[in-house]
Amino acid sequence: MIPRSVLFYWSKGAEIRRSIIRLIGTCNLRDEPSFLNQIAREVDLSHVAVKKHIDLLISEGYIRPINPEGKPVYLELTTTGKVEYDEIFSKSSGNILESNSS
Repeated sequence: MIPRSVLFYWSKGAEIRRSIIRLIGTCNLRDEPSFLNQIAREVDLSHVAVKKHIDLLISEGYIRPINPEGKPVYLELTTTGKVEYDEIFSKSSGNILESNSS
């Protein structure tokens, strides 16, 4: 397991991974789908580059596919991902994703 400080702050691609967490978390809050091509457009990277980051975040337990065999594959934050979202992006003291817990 990669330490979260390395994954989200001190490695190449950390900013992109924070952006991916933000985008998926925001979609989860709005009860909207989030998927690879949408994220690639938002972060202005290729589908292949974003897939590498998403695969890493899935393997580290921060996000998961909702419909693994679907086209497109929809993504959501795991409980660990929701905690990370709150730690990085919350301006309030409450857990903003608490009501959407898995």
